[in-house]
Amino acid sequence: MKDTFLLTDFVTEQIFSIVRWIFLVVSCIVFYYPPIASIVNFELHTFNYLLIFGFAYMSITQVALWLAPGKQTLFNLLMKTGILFDYIALMWLLCLTGGVVSPLFPIAYLLIMHSTIYWKILGATVSCTVMVISYTILFWISLPLSNLSIVMFLLNVTFLIVIGFLGALIVNRERHHQKLQYIYKDLVVRDYLTGLYNHRHFQESLKNSLSDINKKEMSVVLADIDNFKMINDQHGHVVGDKVLMKIGEILQNTIPPSLGRSFRYGGEEFAILFQTTDKEKIIPCLEQVYKELREVQFSSDNGVFSITMSFGLYTNQQGISNQVELVSRADKLLYKAKHNGKNQAIFDCGTVIRG
Repeated sequence: MKDTFLLTDFVTEQIFSIVRWIFLVVSCIVFYYPPIASIVNFELHTFNYLLIFGFAYMSITQVALWLAPGKQTLFNLLMKTGILFDYIALMWLLCLTGGVVSPLFPIAYLLIMHSTIYWKILGATVSCTVMVISYTILFWISLPLSNLSIVMFLLNVTFLIVIGFLGALIVNRERHHQKLQYIYKDLVVRDYLTGLYNHRHFQESLKNSLSDINKKEMSVVLADIDNFKMINDQHGHVVGDKVLMKIGEILQNTIPPSLGRSFRYGGEEFAILFQTTDKEKIIPCLEQVYKELREVQFSSDNGVFSITMSFGLYTNQQGISNQVELVSRADKLLYKAKHNGKNQAIFDCGTVIRG
């Protein structure tokens, strides 16, 4: 759920990046295109520097956004510097486009919305306060002003506070509802004990992969904890649950998300969907699983014990589109691994990895 929510924030930041580019293009037209520039008659003497500053920052940000997925630290840095850049650029533009009576003042609402997305009501409060103080300083610097300009200043400040906080409350409420939806969805598709996705999500993921023409290459793995019934009988179900939780942790740590996804299939059985048929990429993952299993031990009142697992792996190189058939073939390979002595992984091509 956290990763999905972070992905949504990443998409939001991309949207704000696109909006900045749009404003950059529009600003160039307003300041440089003679028919429009002659009408608005904005000050141009420092806009060139703002344009260079904005283009450089936004280009660097765009490259960083391409590198940001999966990198929380980089994303947080982009988020914070983005809001700071928006503030600097807005105040600069206000100074160039009329100061207190600038037609660009409504951009301040976007700045407050941006802050609210990441820092909730606190972000709205801080950003709104900073904008009011900055706008007030701009007002005092611009004195003396006409009565109309003073009225516009008072109205803008009032609207900034009222609309800014109202919009912030709406954004915060929607973010809260969205987060709850992700939580509920995650509870439906995730196994509470192991933290892995459950059988239902396995079937949905397999179906989606088979229906996606871009994901033809895939491998199905079924796995089973060897002698798990005996573990429950000798050491108790509480210890058995600890074993299941540890297996979930090992699979999450050893299967890269870019390569595959792990599931609790049911009981002591697990499943993995690899988005590849290249066994040279899959074998190191399974070898790492066995390495982790060899290093872990469990204990109960009846003594210390270790566990082993068996795997059956079917690489769908034949392009089978029937998910029942795919699972059946992986299950037969798992049965073969159990029958041949357990603690091993058997591929459909005959490759065997021993634990």
